[in-house]
Amino acid sequence: MSDDLKFEELIKKRGPMTERDEYMHDFVKELGNFPRYHNESWYFNFIDRPNKVYFVTRLSLHMDKNKSRLLLLLIIDDKDKSYYNEISLEKMPTNWEFDDKLKYYCVKPMDEWRVKYEDKNVILDINLKGRFPVFNLAEVEDPKTILEKYGEELLKIAAQEHYEQSMIATGSLGLKKRGEVFESRAIKAFGHRDHSWGIRKWVQIDGWNWVSAQFEDETINFVKSDLLGKSPQSGVIYSKGKENEIIEKIEVNTKTKEDGKTPTSSTFILTDKKGNKRTLESKTIYSKYLPLKSRTGITEIFEQVAVFTCDGKEGDGISEYLISTRD
Repeated sequence: MSDDLKFEELIKKRGPMTERDEYMHDFVKELGNFPRYHNESWYFNFIDRPNKVYFVTRLSLHMDKNKSRLLLLLIIDDKDKSYYNEISLEKMPTNWEFDDKLKYYCVKPMDEWRVKYEDKNVILDINLKGRFPVFNLAEVEDPKTILEKYGEELLKIAAQEHYEQSMIATGSLGLKKRGEVFESRAIKAFGHRDHSWGIRKWVQIDGWNWVSAQFEDETINFVKSDLLGKSPQSGVIYSKGKENEIIEKIEVNTKTKEDGKTPTSSTFILTDKKGNKRTLESKTIYSKYLPLKSRTGITEIFEQVAVFTCDGKEGDGISEYLISTRD
């Protein structure tokens, strides 16, 4: 049996997620090695508009290639303070502290994390606490139903296990000069995180929209993908004092710059399982271009800090837009 087929079997028989799933997954015990295109990642963001601080970070493990990638997008007063590092890994790491500048700490599984970053210009110490419980759509929708709907070929491109969570970010940002902190800002903002693991062949994904829109009393979180001529889509609306609303259908209309691909705004029409519709609009206030090149093409990601409006309310968050071109 090939590695891909072995991994497909693991996906099909997955059970409910536990606190153990917060940590790194070592497939060597079950498969004998890591599947091709294996990717495990932890993603965090917060948007503090009053302080003009925008933060996105992603730690990803590519154990089939024996390496890890760390990405930090840090925008302060419209100035880009981003950081990237690629680390060679000879074996599965036992924690997230394998970079001198950027460190991750799981304070309480499925509830609380801490991220620290320091270089010659800034020192950032952020605690992210869940404001709504962790959400895993796979535990709401039967995996067999997903396979019947989209087909097993989907597993060979995007067999991702994942969960998401809306967060409250608190902490401090220090601006440094000649090694000394000359200004400190208290951070308090809404944020978001997700954790995913499994197979992801980026260039085979034709496009997607991923959104985490934070409002005072709710979070709207969804993804719509285009691959293999199909359009998997799912999402959830978390609201204080209410049951989660499961998003079943997502319609997207995006306006771009003259290049035809850099987004400036989007309108999303969301339909839940009961047939109720809501319109969410986004306006980009900062966009970071992240190209991923491979031997067979290029995947272009636009990580957009956006202002969202819905039902007369205003919020903020991330609207991630992806398109792929194959040779």
